[in-house]
Amino acid sequence: MLLKKFRIASRAILKRRRFLSLFAFLATLSAASANAQVLSRSVNELGSALRNVFDLRPTDTTDWRLGVGPVASPAFEGSRDYKIRPAPVISVRYRDVLTVDNNEVDFTAFNQVVDFGDVGQGKFEIGPSVNLDFGRHESDSLALRGLGNVGFSVELGAFVSFTLGPAAINLEISQDVARGHKGADADLSANFTLYRNERFAVGSVATLTWVSAAYMKSFFGITGTQSAKSGLATYRPGSGLKSGELGLVATYELSPHWEILGHATYKRMLAPAADSPLIAQRGDANQAVGSAFVVYKCRQRLRRL
Repeated sequence: MLLKKFRIASRAILKRRRFLSLFAFLATLSAASANAQVLSRSVNELGSALRNVFDLRPTDTTDWRLGVGPVASPAFEGSRDYKIRPAPVISVRYRDVLTVDNNEVDFTAFNQVVDFGDVGQGKFEIGPSVNLDFGRHESDSLALRGLGNVGFSVELGAFVSFTLGPAAINLEISQDVARGHKGADADLSANFTLYRNERFAVGSVATLTWVSAAYMKSFFGITGTQSAKSGLATYRPGSGLKSGELGLVATYELSPHWEILGHATYKRMLAPAADSPLIAQRGDANQAVGSAFVVYKCRQRLRRL
């Protein structure tokens, strides 16, 4: 059964390369921005919440969404300064073998419906994932002067997800293989659909993020050289919880092909990230992101492979 799923996924990906081309187009747009790291994270958080808000699709249906809108977010993760910038949105669903949410691609290796009797049926998914992290540039903010850049990262990993009714729990672990931040991270999230009818839906998401020492040092550590250039004290953080987040997302369908999405998230930076002199002296451990998007969507019924 598992081997068959992988064969179906491979054939589906080969036949539907245009969806990955759209993903590449999004990555190009995001990378072109000097603040791509913040944009990629904020938009990806929106996509994570939308996974549970959007209605369930038939397994022989392809859905894709393209949109654009303003995002109000910190200049960098942990910044006290905010900027409003345009950002793209992309979401692709290909049967039960491929999902794309902005800078995250998941290949579902195994789907299983678990029967809980009178409680209902739960869906279990597991598979590999690919995430893009566009790093951080010293020019993003005056607070980053003297700290240098954090390079582009390609994160390879795996995810496991369990959905039961309106609730879903997801765990994703990944490791940078492109020598950007050089670290690993793990996201544990819980999504819940608060309300949904034919045109309007509201969902919530809570996320707890752990990162490795290498990741912490790349974004929040201060080396001796950086200390001399920036005026901040040296700081060598270890691995640990980076942040906790609470968010709300809403979608309203204007027509069969157009919809409006709204998104708001509160994030609290946690120690050892919050203890970094960058955050303690030049930033803020309390973070917020707000966004609104106009989205074009299309649903296509496909022939059986």
